[in-house]
Amino acid sequence: MSETELSLREATTQDSHSLNTFFTSIPTFGSITFKISREEQFFSFYQRLGIPYKTYILQDQGEILGTASFLIRELRFNDHILKIAQACDLRIAQNRKAILSWSKFFQPLLEEIRSKENCDAFLTSINHTETQTMNAFIRPKTRRSGQPTYSLSRKYNLVSIHGRYPWQTKPNPNILVRPYNTSDKTNLIAYIQQQLTNYCFVPKELSENVADYIHHSLLYSWSQFLIAFDKGGKIVGCVQPISSSLLQDYLPQDYDPRAHNFRQFLKFAQLLHWGRKLTRPFSRSQKQEALHFRMLHFFLFDHAEVQKALLQVAYKTSKQNEFLVYAFEKSDFSKRPPKGSIFAETPYGLYNIETTDRDILFDLSMNNTQPAWLDLIWF
Repeated sequence: MSETELSLREATTQDSHSLNTFFTSIPTFGSITFKISREEQFFSFYQRLGIPYKTYILQDQGEILGTASFLIRELRFNDHILKIAQACDLRIAQNRKAILSWSKFFQPLLEEIRSKENCDAFLTSINHTETQTMNAFIRPKTRRSGQPTYSLSRKYNLVSIHGRYPWQTKPNPNILVRPYNTSDKTNLIAYIQQQLTNYCFVPKELSENVADYIHHSLLYSWSQFLIAFDKGGKIVGCVQPISSSLLQDYLPQDYDPRAHNFRQFLKFAQLLHWGRKLTRPFSRSQKQEALHFRMLHFFLFDHAEVQKALLQVAYKTSKQNEFLVYAFEKSDFSKRPPKGSIFAETPYGLYNIETTDRDILFDLSMNNTQPAWLDLIWF
């Protein structure tokens, strides 16, 4: 296989089956090594997100050796909008020439997308426990000319709630959490709109019209909201739990020693009715079984007692094999899991990717300390 035989092109719907096969075959390494499985129609994932996208294929005479996708997003930062291409779903075959060739194709691809889509910048989210990815992109031994640079924009944790210890204090009795009623709509919109003013990285459509954004979404639904009220009937928090299977299935292949110990502990916790156990990995069961969890979006609250009440109801109303997952910035101590929770955390970084001789935008640098809206930054 010579480099001249390799080509990079934009994927079409006709590539769906072969993309699915290739995508699922490449594991993602970290505390939990997993593969991702999607529906037969590979692009349904992006269509359900409701975000314009572009997917590219690196191939050799028809054989797929790599793929990457970009979500084309308009995000609000204070009083202005930036058009961002969010890189995701990078998969490269474990082939030295494919890996080296991808690095040569990547920067010209970024420039092409910037030109065609009029993008202001590029972002990607990286799991800090994925040592291979970190070594390849964030801290390479040698920096080759013509390679994009990665600059840290945000540090955040993906936290999973698996239960609670019996000594965890009960939620405040003055806080009522219940499912959405149609009569809540006006006040809920006003609450979300007010909360959004505290964040950057907010989707343009959401910042302009909360009602239309949710109404037209294939992912969100008014009926799925849980709403917290104080004793005076005022809204003080909300959350929308979303089943992970609506987007894609996460198939655990193996757990590292620390994650394995945590999985063993959860077996014990389930016997005591403290928590719920994790899916067995393929390395043990020789079966591809998915992790079952609910992603918490629109997770907004006025103070820690509201957070605890929302988490408890979201957990109780989820299925018996599901846990909860949400993202929060490391600097935002108000969103740390409540004391007494059985939880795990995975560190992530949100990175600005820039091509040679381009400066990082202030909004995407660590100098911008305004909290980031992390919904749809992670999946």
